[in-house]
Parts: sequence; structure tokens; C-alpha cells
Amino acid sequence: MKSALPDAPTIGETIKGFGSTPWYGVLAPHGTPKEIVARLQTEISKALDGADVKSRLDGVGCEPFKSSPDQFAELIKSDLPKWAKIVKESGATVD
Repeated sequence: MKSALPDAPTIGETIKGFGSTPWYGVLAPHGTPKEIVARLQTEISKALDGADVKSRLDGVGCEPFKSSPDQFAELIKSDLPKWAKIVKESGATVD
């Protein structure tokens, strides 16, 4: 996270082509009505704007990034092939 160590180079700046940004999100079951998803997104966004939440997230080095449900779905879709390849090449299995 660049804000925690602003003068330290990121891994991507040090090793060309390397990079990964962890993310967290809230998901709802497939078929959840759009108005429910919109309400969840609105309320979570309000919570992330709260001073207490900002302080706690900052304390653990987390920078909130708010997006639309469609943008979040695209992020998940774009990450799946990358992580599927990593898991496959690592030989990891589920017990």
C-alpha cells in the first residue's frame, strides 16, 4: 500500500510485471433483486465514509475503494483466470 510507505517502491515498480492487489468485497446470492443490491451498496458506502471505519481501516493499512456492483463483477471476472492459473501451476488442492 503506497500510502503506508510513500517512499518505498511497490513490488511492481521493483520487479517488472509483478503485482497483485488484495481486495475485499460483499457478495449477495445470484438473483438478489437489484434494489436490494443497490441498497446494500449505498449503506456499505456510507459505512466506509464513517470516521470510525476510516480510522480502523487506515490502522490496518487498508484503503477503501468503492465501486458499482457491475465494476466489482468485472474485477472478479478479470481476476479469475489469473488466480486459476496460479492455483493450477502450484498444484494446490482442496482437502
